[in-house]
Amino acid sequence: MTKSYQSFIEHTGSTLTKKGAVLNECFDTYQFSSDYGNGYTAVYELDSYASICIAEHSYVRDFEYAVTTEDSIIIQQYDSIDSDRRYPQGNVSAGMQYIDYAPGNRTYRYVIKKDVPAKVIGVQLMPDYYEMYLKKESGIKGIDLKKDLQAFPHGVVIPEIAAIFSRIRTFNGNGLSTRLFFKGKIDELTAIIIQKAEEFRLPDDRKIAAADRHAVARVIAYMNDHLSKNFLLSELASEAYMSVSKFKYVFKAVTGQTYSDYIMRKKMECACDLLKHNNLYVSEIAYRLGYENAGSFSVQFKNYTGILPSDFRVNRAT
Repeated sequence: MTKSYQSFIEHTGSTLTKKGAVLNECFDTYQFSSDYGNGYTAVYELDSYASICIAEHSYVRDFEYAVTTEDSIIIQQYDSIDSDRRYPQGNVSAGMQYIDYAPGNRTYRYVIKKDVPAKVIGVQLMPDYYEMYLKKESGIKGIDLKKDLQAFPHGVVIPEIAAIFSRIRTFNGNGLSTRLFFKGKIDELTAIIIQKAEEFRLPDDRKIAAADRHAVARVIAYMNDHLSKNFLLSELASEAYMSVSKFKYVFKAVTGQTYSDYIMRKKMECACDLLKHNNLYVSEIAYRLGYENAGSFSVQFKNYTGILPSDFRVNRAT
């Protein structure tokens, strides 16, 4: 297990649980419950190439910890978080992805704020992957993934990456099928990073200003925390201090999706999570996600997943 995951697991006093108790049985899942909170951290290791981590924690008081980094590339998506901004690594927002190179033997400090659940999924790429395997597999000796990352701003929303993380989270294979599936998804993530790095290197007159990008990121975080509300575009544009037309343009440039497509995807992802991990009535889930009735929710859920909410819950239980 990588140092950063091991350090966090030890810091929380997490213990290994029965395989498959929370996620795919191929994950090693560690759970903790103490006077400062509870949650789980699930880790899947792909040899010396990469690790996948899915974690969900809740704290009753602010939780501060420090980890010693190892030479690696980190790709993380925060589906829910409220962090203290005093440390650069903790300057993260819900709904955003963070892609960066972490040099070895650095101390990174984080503060996770209480009351808001911390939900994160991430991939850690090791040097054996991006220095050896990637160059051998691609046949391109000059490929430099660490250099490509320099083109990325702090905090992005890339729908293709969100889709891959969603597939990783819900995959339910075992043994060889899991290994092949996760390896393919890690290669796919890498291809997307290389592609997006080229886009971020566009001339300055085609780039989105950092202030506009941060304004939209702030609005996205608020939207993700209030999925029960049905916002007007004019409300969101006002929150970002933009006209509606500019907000629509910047939102699409930052996320790769229109506002309506983005919010629908987030609601459906949340619905899938609630159906898997709760016994709530479909009508209650519909209400929590801002639908007027269970019927309209079920129609959109089927359009998105191909099956009705009730069938999705049955399939996940078998």
